[in-house]
Amino acid sequence: MITTLAAEVLPVFEEWLRRTVRDEVTNALQADRNAARPEKMLTREEVCAILRISKPTLWAMTKEGKISCVRTGRRVLYKESVVKNYMEG
Repeated sequence: MITTLAAEVLPVFEEWLRRTVRDEVTNALQADRNAARPEKMLTREEVCAILRISKPTLWAMTKEGKISCVRTGRRVLYKESVVKNYMEG
């Protein structure tokens, strides 16, 4: 009786375990890929084109804290996620 029950349950449990491990490994690998991907940086020109505004307007928005920038030397860049967040609301 117990051996027939084990023979019926064991394949179902084994399939569930394989599927669960596969899904968890896939999720972990995807998270690693996303974390390793650097954020895209946009120039002032690109941001102005996306938002359909002028450079002086972008600079005013930056000074007011509505949108943040990153300075690397003389370059002023904007994170793509910051621009998207501003557009959403």
